[in-house]
Amino acid sequence: MGSHFNFEQRKIIANKLAHGEKLCDIASLLEKDSTSISKEIKRNRVLTINGAPSDLVCEKTQKFPYVCSTCSKRYAKCHHNQYRYDANYAQDLADKRLVESRKGINIDKEDFEIINDIVKEGVNRKESIYHIVHANNINVSVPTLYRWIDNKLMSTTKMDLPYAVSFKKRRKQNEKYDYSSSRVDRSNRTFLDYLEFRRFNPGLFCWQMDFLGSIKTDSKYILTLIVPEIHFPLIKIFERPNQEKIRNFYDKLEKAIGTDSFSTVFPAILTDRDPCFIDYLGIEKSIYYEKNRTQIFYCDAFKSSQKGSVENMNRQLRKFFPKKKSIEHFTENQIREINIIMINTKIQSLNGFTPKEVFIKLFGEDILEELLKI
Repeated sequence: MGSHFNFEQRKIIANKLAHGEKLCDIASLLEKDSTSISKEIKRNRVLTINGAPSDLVCEKTQKFPYVCSTCSKRYAKCHHNQYRYDANYAQDLADKRLVESRKGINIDKEDFEIINDIVKEGVNRKESIYHIVHANNINVSVPTLYRWIDNKLMSTTKMDLPYAVSFKKRRKQNEKYDYSSSRVDRSNRTFLDYLEFRRFNPGLFCWQMDFLGSIKTDSKYILTLIVPEIHFPLIKIFERPNQEKIRNFYDKLEKAIGTDSFSTVFPAILTDRDPCFIDYLGIEKSIYYEKNRTQIFYCDAFKSSQKGSVENMNRQLRKFFPKKKSIEHFTENQIREINIIMINTKIQSLNGFTPKEVFIKLFGEDILEELLKI
């Protein structure tokens, strides 16, 4: 295309044409093929104001130099179209042509329809665009698909994507409010203690824990756990959760995978100050031995950003559990199926691997199966 020439080269072409230079000499000077020079001149030449517009074809403009720069009749009465090559005009044409060439979709209609259907089906299954591209080996980049959706070229719309639309600004929290459990002694279990723990135990994969918000009339609540580094989520549903039920949940995990494996998989847990998580001694202490199986740490009050990974996971779960919608009808099996979908989603930061694949690599498939059974 004409974009192979820059403005300086076009000025040289215009100058050499005005002085009647040979095609081979111009090509040699610019270190270009003679055919490329010819195409550049013919593609970007322009009609002059001299001469009257006519359908008559001048033989001299059908071959090099394709313009009337050195023609003896260029200022005289001529019944043919007269052409000239102007560097500025040629550059403008080339720039415009480059922009136009990048518009639209550079793909066959049939291939586009196939991709369109794959994306639509994937989004309906609550899959991310990144997962859809890599799971189906689509030969189109993730940014390109987002651009097609944004330009309304696909049947999938921005409203179908969970985070492509903006959220309303949150109402300001009343920070004077305090939890009923504010008198609980959380010494050595604050967020600063958690950071110190991570400093002295850099190789451990610590979890973050939280409840997914639900409507006030619901008796069921969803507990979300996640290992931030590998994006591995574990979600469970509880009927009217309390301290005892949360402690029993961890007891079942220890019984299923053993104390040593429990301490390896759950070395520490960072959570908020929800009343259901008050019994840190019950969660920490092993049911078999006089020792701790894990360590519990608490975020500062009104600092949900300190456990940003689980907050982000809860946002992703909103694809399955929309706000202001009841979750009473969900069963444990349905929650398990959603959990399996989440751990089988390809993650860009994991280089296209799924959280399931990474978890198995770190802790083994047997432990994974036991966690999903609980």
